[in-house]
Amino acid sequence: MIEFVSGISVVCFVASYLVALACEASRLVFRSGVRGAAMIAFAAAGLFAHTLFLLWRAATEQAVPLSSAFDWYLLAAWVLAGGYLWLAIANPRTPVGLFMLPVVLGLIGAAEFSSRQPFPQSPATQVWGAIHGSFNLAASVAVAIGAIAGLMWLIQAGRLARKQAPLQGFRMPSLEKLAQISSRTLSVAAWTASAGFASGIMLNAANRQRGLLETVPWTDPVVLRMGAMVAWLVVAAAVSRAVYRRPEASRITAWLTLVSFAVLTASILWGIFGTTRHGVPPAVPAAAAIDSEAAL
Repeated sequence: MIEFVSGISVVCFVASYLVALACEASRLVFRSGVRGAAMIAFAAAGLFAHTLFLLWRAATEQAVPLSSAFDWYLLAAWVLAGGYLWLAIANPRTPVGLFMLPVVLGLIGAAEFSSRQPFPQSPATQVWGAIHGSFNLAASVAVAIGAIAGLMWLIQAGRLARKQAPLQGFRMPSLEKLAQISSRTLSVAAWTASAGFASGIMLNAANRQRGLLETVPWTDPVVLRMGAMVAWLVVAAAVSRAVYRRPEASRITAWLTLVSFAVLTASILWGIFGTTRHGVPPAVPAAAAIDSEAAL
């Protein structure tokens, strides 16, 4: 059993998710009585392999489990994959996989470009690091779910405006439900991102006190991108709330969720390919370090 689990690689669950996505896309081409079962089976197999992979890394890493940027992105992908499987079973006629699985695969791709080196640890940084990472994980997942709901709202609203008949076996949730999800996730993302940023400040203070890391300046790219992300989410949530009673509120919120996802994507790419002092031991030149922040 140990040999089986240790042999699981990222390719295993990526392949399963890709087959599930292909099954979802085939809804647009033809009807099938067995496609739903096959789609759920491959998604479940992918999630199972994904879970075993994370458990194996948590059990075999010498540092605090799942404490690298690589693990953080895989964990975010795992949360969304689990949500997709649940929705696919509960709402088999809703093509949610067409929207969620590409995000799952994108996060896995981000993981492959990220550092697998665990962050330096101490008792204080373990506590604040867990709080910091958890809030940022929640914010990222909320942004992704909100954007998916917002995109589905725009597609559904466009079809209704053009008076197009719904596709066979391809049913969207109601506009009211999608608008509600978009609005709520935008608020959740703003609050959790703000908490993640505040806990990051505490984490930096703990690192400085312990002498574990160099002080991260306010001009550091990781601080700038996280600050910009938090500022945008707070503004977006405030705007969504301010126009709540207007007729165009749902459309405005839908676009705000898509812009929020674009900002998150830019933040992740900046984090992967930018340079920073964040998470770098004092002995390592900061200018040569790749940003391994497991956050927005």
